[in-house]
Order: sequence, then structure tokens, then C-alpha cells
Amino acid sequence: MLLSKLHQLLSNNINANAARLKCLSFLVSAILQHRTVNLVILSTSDDGKDISNETRYRRLQDFFLNAKLCFQTIGSFILSRIPKPPKGYTLAIDRTNWKFGRKDINFLVISVVAGSVSVPVVWKVLPKKTKRGNSNTAQRKAITNRLLKILPAGYIHVLTMDREFIGKDWFKWLENKGIDYIARIKSNTIISDQNAASLAKSRKYKVKGRQIVYELKLFFACKRMGKGARSEQLLILSNRFQGKEALELYRKRWGIERLFGHLKQKGFDLEATHMTSAPKLDKLFAVLAIAFLVSFAWGCQIRNSKEKESAQSKRKSLFRIGLEDILRIFQTIQSKDKNKRDKRRREIAEFKRWFLGGQFHAISLV
Repeated sequence: MLLSKLHQLLSNNINANAARLKCLSFLVSAILQHRTVNLVILSTSDDGKDISNETRYRRLQDFFLNAKLCFQTIGSFILSRIPKPPKGYTLAIDRTNWKFGRKDINFLVISVVAGSVSVPVVWKVLPKKTKRGNSNTAQRKAITNRLLKILPAGYIHVLTMDREFIGKDWFKWLENKGIDYIARIKSNTIISDQNAASLAKSRKYKVKGRQIVYELKLFFACKRMGKGARSEQLLILSNRFQGKEALELYRKRWGIERLFGHLKQKGFDLEATHMTSAPKLDKLFAVLAIAFLVSFAWGCQIRNSKEKESAQSKRKSLFRIGLEDILRIFQTIQSKDKNKRDKRRREIAEFKRWFLGGQFHAISLV
């Protein structure tokens, strides 16, 4: 049942070979069901065909080896489901990496911040020579150019970045593209001939006006961090935002860290994959991006529709709430009670209306 709804939605929004779309829909459905990317486990899911698990497994292998997916179309589809805030989208760019045997796997991702989490819209496996190290300016420009093909700069409120994503050439390029940004910097960064940490202390964390950084005139904002924080200070730069506004916007960057947690150990167990080929990994991330969007958006819908919520439910993430409820709704009901069966049919019908109804408006309410 869920598989058919996924196939209907993706067929209407993603241009791909019919057989590949069926396999993509099956993968999203199976990952939602099993919460893993292990193909052996995924191949045990029912796709309505009278074939063995071994045959299904070989078809999944063939998908990752030979299928051609347009990641621009998939990113555009994901973005089309997220309502644009009045000021534009808040974005975050970051990396996530892990090691499989001797192989380093390193993803560069740009996501749309939604509440306390974020949804990926463009991604790229970095070359092997990058290993587990930082991305370079050329790689950042390349992935941002991919983003601009589906999201005009005028629709971007701000791009938030951690300390890895700094540099004169990078900042100037973003400015020329019309992208407003906020980036965290290291304490030894030179600002107007002073060490950033020293400048922050000497001005009692109140620095007004633009400062000279990397030969550019940028706003500098800072604050003292609380006890237990990894760093004593939070030091950020921006080409547009300043003071408390800049600091509040930068805090939203943490949404991409939560996203990575949901894609990995707290959700779909991305690190369990044995894939190391960049083209295969990019396809796998596309599948997870769709699965995450559906789970998170349905969680938003549930929380928005409930007048009262239990303390236990409040402690759960929206991603987990949505994922668990999708599994419950589409689980085969064994009860002989007609009322329970009718209730389940109504729940499935409600999910179908929401799922195929266009934008996931509840996302903007979190």
C-alpha cells in the first residue's frame, strides 16, 4: 500500500525510466520499513511480485550500478514540498564522513533548515583524495552552483556554515552570487589587526559596524559560551547580518547536525552500507533524502493536528514520530473488530490525501 503511494508520487514528479522509478519507490518504502540501508535486509520487503529475495537483491544491485537518476530533479522535488518562508530559506552546508574498512566516505551536503532539523536538497560524495578532511573552495562552489539551478539566490535568506567553510575567495564568490551568509570562525582569525578572541573580549562582546577580515568588510558578532561548551566563545562573520540577529540565525545551523544523526545511527543507519563507489553512494543518499522528507513532514503534520500531546511524544523528534506512525498505519491489521479496520482505512485515506496533496505545509509550522 505505501509502496503504491510512493510510486504514484515519484512518478508524477521525477523523470526517470519506469522500471527505475519502481525500484526507487521500493527502496524508499523498504528503508522506511526496516530503518537500514543493508540491501540484503531491504530485499526481504514485499514488492507484490512473486520473486525470490535473491532475485530482488540482484535488482537492487543493478539499480545502484546502472540506474541513471537526475539529482537536480530529485532536489527540486524535495524543495517543492517545503513551503518557502516569507524571508526565504535558511540553509546549512556541512560534511558528514565515516570510514568503511580502509575507505573514507565523505559527503558534502546543503540542506534547508526546518525547525530544529534540516532537509537535504543537494549532496555530493567528495573525491577519495579528500579522505576525511575538509572540502575545498572549488568543491563548495560546485555544489552551490548545483543548488542555484533549483533555488534562485533571491529565495535564500541565509547560508550558515561552520569553521571549515571560510576564506576570502569563497566569501567573495558567495557575495557575487547574491548569497547572504553567516560563518563561524576560529579564535585566531585576524579581524581589523586583532585576534578575533581578543577583540571580542576587549569590546565586551559588543562589536558594532563592519570589520576588515580576509581583506573584506564584514560584520563580526560574538558571544561568551556557557559552561560545558567545547569553545569559550562563539565568533561569527556575515556579509549582511549583525549582532543578536546573526547569532540567532547561526544557531539554526545545528539542524544539519541533527539531520546527519537521523540518517545515520538514530535513523536509517547510513554507515551500515558496504558501498564505497561515489555514484552508488550519491544514489543511496537520494533515496534517504526522500525517505527522511516523508518521515519528517508526516511528523510535522501529526504534531500540528494534535491539540494535546503526551510528555513521551514531546520527547520524540518529528522524524521519529512520523516514521513510527507511517509504519503503524501501513502495518497489516489482524483485528476482527470492524471499527478498528474502518479506523485504519480512514487513517490510510488521510495519509494518501496529505501525501499526494502538494506542499507539506505543516513543515513551515514547526
